[in-house]
This record gives sequence, C-alpha cells and structure tokens, in this order.
Amino acid sequence: MTSLKKAGATTGQGEVRRLWPTERDLFKAHLLRLDDATRRERFGTAVNDDFLETYATTTFGVGGLVYAYIENGDVRGAAELRGLEDIVAQTGEAAFSVERDWRRRGIGAALFQRLITAARNRGIRTLYMTCLPENAAMRRMARKFEADLAGGYADVEGVIATGAATPFTILDEAIDTARGFAAMAVAMQRRFWRPAFLGRAPGA
Repeated sequence: MTSLKKAGATTGQGEVRRLWPTERDLFKAHLLRLDDATRRERFGTAVNDDFLETYATTTFGVGGLVYAYIENGDVRGAAELRGLEDIVAQTGEAAFSVERDWRRRGIGAALFQRLITAARNRGIRTLYMTCLPENAAMRRMARKFEADLAGGYADVEGVIATGAATPFTILDEAIDTARGFAAMAVAMQRRFWRPAFLGRAPGA
C-alpha cells in the first residue's frame, strides 16, 4: 500500500495498493464512471458499458495484475500489468485509467511506480504502453519514467526498461502487498457489517 505522498504526488487523501479479485466490482464501477473521452484514451477507441463490464470480469484472470488508487472506498484510478502468463518473453503491457476529476494529482505516477516494481520482481524487463497521440498527460508520464516513445498518426508506443529485481524491490512489494491485503480485508468487513448494522432494530 503506497501513500501518494510517498510516491511523490502533490495531493490526495487515498491510497495506492494492489486490487484483488474479490474487489472486481470496485474496478468495474471505476471503469463505468469514465467519461467517453477517458474511455477512448484508455482503450484507443469508443467502448460501451457492456464492453467495460465484460472487461472487468476477465481482467483478474491468469496473466493480469491490477493496482488502484482508492479514496473513500472507491477506485478512482487503476493500472494494469498484463503478460504475466508469458514471463519467458520478459515483456509486459501497462495500461492506465484515472477518472477526470482525480487527474493532475500524481495518481498516475504513483500507480506507474508500483507497476514497474511489480514487473521487475516478476522478471519482466521491458514494459510496453500505448496511448493516443493527443493523450499528452500519458506521454508526459511515460517520459518521466524514461520511456522511449515512437509512433505516428494512430497511436504512440512507449517502451520502458524496468531493470532487474533487487532485495529492496522484493521487500518493498512484499510489505505493500501485506498492507494492501489487510486494507482489503478491513474494507470487506465494513461492507459486510454495515448493512447488517443498519438493518438492526432499535434496542436490538
């Protein structure tokens, strides 16, 4: 679990942590809140709600890892690492989405930082990311992490050399995962017990 302050963000009251399969609905709700322009930036084309619901259902399968920025129990930004099913190739794909009202807070950079650490620890030496040419924010973030950018009219591809795992990166992810799992467990308990509590009769 990574605070935005630790990750170098300027503002933010939430946390960045791994998202677990049991939290799929939080991820789906985030995707469904994306406006049309943000959906196009994330997927490279216009997509509807049905597509996003299906996408959220399949995201947590083999070969995928999701980190999220969570504020007040809602996912407001997400980063996906794909390609874990083919570690032999030592390559992976990174994708990001941040809701419009939560942009320019350093959330994307915090998510990117976690993704790079996860990739290094899994033997992924090269990360690929694709964005539309007009997505200036994504291109700036890619440059911040020293990505080589190339592309043309249709899209821009970024290539990032992640480096090898170190004892520090492994420990960092282990601590982050443990804290994130604990936060997920607490959040699930709150969602489970709150309806039960509200349903109790006075004096019960």
